[in-house]
Amino acid sequence: MVNDEFSTFKRHSAWFSQRASQTLHDAHAGHLEDFWKRRASWDSKLPRWKCAGPFNIAGRVTTLIAHPHDPKRLWAGAAAGGVWRTADGGASWHSCWPNWASPNIGALAGDPADPDRIYCATGEANLSPDCYPGTGLYFSRDGGANWELLAAADTHNLPRRIGVLLLSNLTPSMLYVGGLTLSEQHPAGLYVSPDAARTWRRENAPSSSNYSCHSLAVHPAGFLLAGLDLGGAQTGIWRGVAGGTWKQLHGGLPDGDRAGRISLAMAPSRPDTVYALVGNRLGSEVLGVYRSSDGGERWQEVGGAHFSAEGQSCYNNTIAVHPDDPDSVVCGLYDIHITRNGGAAWQRASHWDADEDSPQYAHSDQHAILLPGGNLIYAANDGGVAASHDLGATWSMRPRGMATTMFYDIDVAPANGKIFGGGSQDNGVMMAGVTATEGDFLRVLGGDGAWTVFDPEDEHHVIGSRSDIHIFRHTAPQHWGEDFWEEISPKGMKQDEHHQNAIAVLAIDPAHPRTLWVGSGRMWRTTREGLEWQPVSKEFDGSAITAIELPPHSPGQVWAGTRNGGIFRSLDDGETWSGDLSGPEIPARVITRIESHPRKASRFVVTIGGTGIVSRAMPRARRHGAAPITSGEEDIAHVFLSEDCGLSWRPIDTPEMPDVAYHAAVFETHEPYRLFVANDCGVWMTPDFAAWTDVSTSLPNVIISDLVYHHRDRTLTAATHGRGIWRVIL
Repeated sequence: MVNDEFSTFKRHSAWFSQRASQTLHDAHAGHLEDFWKRRASWDSKLPRWKCAGPFNIAGRVTTLIAHPHDPKRLWAGAAAGGVWRTADGGASWHSCWPNWASPNIGALAGDPADPDRIYCATGEANLSPDCYPGTGLYFSRDGGANWELLAAADTHNLPRRIGVLLLSNLTPSMLYVGGLTLSEQHPAGLYVSPDAARTWRRENAPSSSNYSCHSLAVHPAGFLLAGLDLGGAQTGIWRGVAGGTWKQLHGGLPDGDRAGRISLAMAPSRPDTVYALVGNRLGSEVLGVYRSSDGGERWQEVGGAHFSAEGQSCYNNTIAVHPDDPDSVVCGLYDIHITRNGGAAWQRASHWDADEDSPQYAHSDQHAILLPGGNLIYAANDGGVAASHDLGATWSMRPRGMATTMFYDIDVAPANGKIFGGGSQDNGVMMAGVTATEGDFLRVLGGDGAWTVFDPEDEHHVIGSRSDIHIFRHTAPQHWGEDFWEEISPKGMKQDEHHQNAIAVLAIDPAHPRTLWVGSGRMWRTTREGLEWQPVSKEFDGSAITAIELPPHSPGQVWAGTRNGGIFRSLDDGETWSGDLSGPEIPARVITRIESHPRKASRFVVTIGGTGIVSRAMPRARRHGAAPITSGEEDIAHVFLSEDCGLSWRPIDTPEMPDVAYHAAVFETHEPYRLFVANDCGVWMTPDFAAWTDVSTSLPNVIISDLVYHHRDRTLTAATHGRGIWRVIL
């Protein structure tokens, strides 16, 4: 978990890091792409999945560019949803990303000599590690209709999280990329290609060791300005020439040991005028906005106290200058801030906490600001793209069609399959089937959503939660807005225990729907729908509870899985608990799902996260730690079956299934009771626990985070972490 108060990681990223790998990022994103390329074309006899939205609420957009002659033509890169384009200023968006390429987008750039030539760098660089790193640079010759791999990250030793991608106006074949790494195994820094991406060299003048490059600006005189984080006094703004001399700039800038992420913007109409948005290294606040009128030699702080209420400068940090007015500057943090006089006075132009129908509302957490000219501003943020046609006086969100929401879970009302919802990254808990337009969702809880569970018999009785175990009950059958949800979080749970589980699992007792369960490091239960909660276990193994199962045909049974790979069972509604039932077969990886068979009370399936290899010779106690594996290695399995109520387990996935994190399992509730599992590469099905079929068909290549089978409708609903919700009729 992300418990360090000085951590730059957002807490919701713990959900991804728990599942992706044992050590946060030992999974290789290129392996996912290799699997997608090898995957045979889907069998036309299998049913096709259909996207169910949200078409009105988008997920995190990391980068945004516009056609130089038509500001309504835009390309947007999503953190985990590929590249999207619009021809009408964002009124409607369409995916233009190939299904075989990494969907994790870091930066886009257009060729000024040919606007249909688009470059894309994969791997987000916003210090929010809740999606995979990228696999290199891609290139389109036709405005995004078709893409090809231009430079593989592994082949060219490039960063796999790229936040800035620039083409030189002076030398058409010159490309620059700046990136960072969350793993010591991967490169980071500023890289230059003099020959249109055929070869690359790293700028080692600032340091021959890894450093982070967040921002770049190219001066017409030929020199570069770079916002670099070297982790100490050398952090700051550097000026130099590719392959030549570099120096750190100091005049008027904050000391490097205080500075964190830095964004730069050079005024196109007066290139000697440069602005820098500087974040604080040890906190989330803004150190200041700085202006230089001489190409970076001397700087003056022009932000003042205006930004004192802002935060997360390591995550949302971007700045842009108007193409025709060097004194008009836009900063993106939580909100959007504008000055029209070079920083003498600033205005908070957007309000993330305003009503969503308000003209002052734009979604929070800005990652890119685009000023095409005139009074037009575009902002890319955690809710998609916002637009202003009056230089920030009013805003409108432009997410239509951009189905890029990053879901953690999904549940479908058993009593009404048209109503379903789940928790999502920075878009709260959302519900479908409660608006007038099919495919549109209603945000019913804000912030980072977590989990959702429906009453088996009443679609209006639903429990939802936000991150850090904040639980809410829906109270009004005919109304779904946030005002009609009552918080029912455990009053006896202390703050540090809330923080034990950022995205906590909820479970509802199918026989007693007022009985709810939630897990921190221990299990909590209420039999009065949240009016009173009691802890009904001690901490199982010192890690967060990541899976809960209440077998519908076994009253009194409660199962819990943990981050450390433990499986625990109670036969008396939580009064007493077994020890760890995972045994020697299940590796010490996060338990992502425990699923009971709909008819056989002794049959259970478990899925786990992580990748790679395990040592069967290593004692389980050691495998819980980080000891290196030296002998007895074998490929990890991800799906396990017990026929004796958890006393023994055996792996049932097969070699043709990918070695990636598995997130969910669900049984069909009609004969033949097929089993479906979801992972980072799609959905697989088995009728007999022996032969498996890839049933991903038309699903996008993206993390499938949850599955729900609906008994009445015979539908399978899949939540994705980057491409919304998808459904198929079986």
